[in-house]
Amino acid sequence: MSLFKRTERPEERVAAGGNDGFSLLNANLTLTGDIESDGTVRIDGRLEGSVRRAAVVILGTGATINGNITAREVLVGGTVEGNIDAADRIELQPSAVVTGDIEAGAILIREGGVVRGRVNVHRQDGPAREKSRSSSRTPTVTMATPEPATGTAR
Repeated sequence: MSLFKRTERPEERVAAGGNDGFSLLNANLTLTGDIESDGTVRIDGRLEGSVRRAAVVILGTGATINGNITAREVLVGGTVEGNIDAADRIELQPSAVVTGDIEAGAILIREGGVVRGRVNVHRQDGPAREKSRSSSRTPTVTMATPEPATGTAR
């Protein structure tokens, strides 16, 4: 085992097809402001702002975002208070709570995941996606908590 092993330089990873951009917001950190990234963003702390233009956003179990998320793919394990636009897919873990609207090419909500807002699943092909946003025929799933019953039972 070598203590000083050679690591790939970033340009070698890009040439080999690897993803060069990975950012981490630690669990002990609170950030106020927006994040823009072409790569993967993992948030384990608290973000008071939006994530824009990311390839992948991973929100850890105890993490919180008060803002919108726009990315190709989103994995939510914490709390989001804002809208999520995932071009390809979104996955909500059992600990996820999203208060806002979701727009995605595909969605997976694990048992226990909560959505307080509208969910719009669109086609994943590029041109059809743009058309589906302006079309009234786009399938929309609305999830809400049931209202308590009023009146008397007979």
